[in-house]
Amino acid sequence: MDIPALNDFDSRFHDPVWIAIAEDICHESRLEFHSLTRAERGENIVIFVDDEFVLKIYTPKKNGFNREREALEFIKGRTSLPVAQIVECGEFEGFEYLITDQLAGRSIGRDEWLKLRKPDQLALITQLASGLREMHAQDAVGIRFNWNEFISIQLESVLDRQRREGGNPEWLKSLPSYIETYLPLLPEHTRSVFLHGDVHFGNICVTDDMSQLMISGLFDFADSLTGFHEYEFIAIGVLMIQGQGDLQREFFRCYGYKESEINDEMRRRLMLLTILYEHSSLRRYAERLGTGSEKLSLDELERAIWNFV
Repeated sequence: MDIPALNDFDSRFHDPVWIAIAEDICHESRLEFHSLTRAERGENIVIFVDDEFVLKIYTPKKNGFNREREALEFIKGRTSLPVAQIVECGEFEGFEYLITDQLAGRSIGRDEWLKLRKPDQLALITQLASGLREMHAQDAVGIRFNWNEFISIQLESVLDRQRREGGNPEWLKSLPSYIETYLPLLPEHTRSVFLHGDVHFGNICVTDDMSQLMISGLFDFADSLTGFHEYEFIAIGVLMIQGQGDLQREFFRCYGYKESEINDEMRRRLMLLTILYEHSSLRRYAERLGTGSEKLSLDELERAIWNFV
């Protein structure tokens, strides 16, 4: 078997050899199986072992293995949202891997979400807000992550990142002033909480319970971190309920915000975090709002994405 070198991970990402590697890992872990099926998307190699387990082989470019392993060990039993349990972890020819049990349910996409009745959307959002509030209530001192250093790195790279993502000229021109004006809205000293960091439709699974969708699993903790709790809302806001102000308000209420706290200042704070988000692409967020939204000014984009006020 021609095993890729660590620096060949990207160039051989779609190579069939990963299935053979998965077979060897399963044999070493004494997991019996009938079939191995590779997931279509993701930055890591994700392989489903029958309907029972998930094997993830991590890209060497990031620290996803340690972040996810620590997260799953930390969060076990600390939220009502179902979370996968670690079955095995290790290293194969330099590649770090994790095997977890497979959560029940199926994925849901944006198209299906928009076709749901409003009560069904509210029920799922309420469940998500409640589960995340439980998760954020835990003492995260044991998780190794430096929030202030993370924000500093994001600030240094923000213009390059948005330029690379195709941000319109007005955004690029406005970003330095916008950040300078609203950065003080981020609390300088705040309780550091455990964060999943990337909550969206692609990282939850659902089941149909009495004709109503319920979250049956939250997974992919490779981007987990600790820091200011509102950072958790960004992926939800720009990838799940962008432009749905009524759902955004209900989510914040269910999380525990007072009505008076759901205001202009909060909107600006969330837009600032949207700009500093680890995977931020203002152009993609604008395109999800509809044709022509990529031409909005930065202030207009803020109000279009976070339109709960």
